[in-house]
Parts: sequence; structure tokens; C-alpha cells
Amino acid sequence: MRKLATVALVGTLCLGLSGCFTLSWAHNRRHIRKIIDDLTLLHQDIDKIIFGLDRNPAE
Repeated sequence: MRKLATVALVGTLCLGLSGCFTLSWAHNRRHIRKIIDDLTLLHQDIDKIIFGLDRNPAE
């Protein structure tokens, strides 16, 4: 039960951060995909700036 509540809370926070929570799953999925894409780009930037690692397509 605690895991389910944690997943629900994280999902709500992700949608809340986007600024517009709707009942349309397709619309919310676009927001979630954008958050994931932004986090991926952030990770790549950190790898490049801090560690000097270029993007590796094999990963």
C-alpha cells in the first residue's frame, strides 16, 4: 500500500510540475514524456560538463 501511495504521489508531482493536470491521458502522457526527455538532456549535459563524456549511442 505504501509503494502504491508513493507512486501516486510521484505521478501527481510530475503532472503538477507541468502546470496543467487534465483528465486526458494523452495530454498528460505528453507532459510526462517531456519531463523524461528534459531529465535525459540534463543527464547528458552533466556527463559532458563534469565528466567530459560524450553521448554514446550504444548505451
